[in-house]
Amino acid sequence: MEEKDNEVQLLEIQIVATIIYIGSLILSIALTYNDEKITKKETTIFTNKQAANLSIFNRFLVVILTLVFLYTTYESRKNAKRRGEEMWPFDLQMYASELSLLATIIVLYVILETAGEQYSIVPGINNPSL
Repeated sequence: MEEKDNEVQLLEIQIVATIIYIGSLILSIALTYNDEKITKKETTIFTNKQAANLSIFNRFLVVILTLVFLYTTYESRKNAKRRGEEMWPFDLQMYASELSLLATIIVLYVILETAGEQYSIVPGINNPSL
């Protein structure tokens, strides 16, 4: 029974993390829309400083969410191992989560190192999406 409670708790964590991730995606859309306005030389919804700060916040948030998903994958793998299930699907999920974490850390590093500078493929704007 304790294992079922653990699995339910992991699913609840994933639900909350997914909802927060949707919020992060909405923020990315807003930042991209703001960049479109900048490119068109129209009135923006964020100042440059606000957009930069929101972009950094969003990247940190995505790293934290990726860590949460990595944790839930690790715990699910442990539960499957105790039940004697095949491990290769869980191992592949772990590798994918680890690679995702590496990617989010690299993107965060780029954002922090180029704050206030141009790093997008579109001249003069930032790239808030991940």
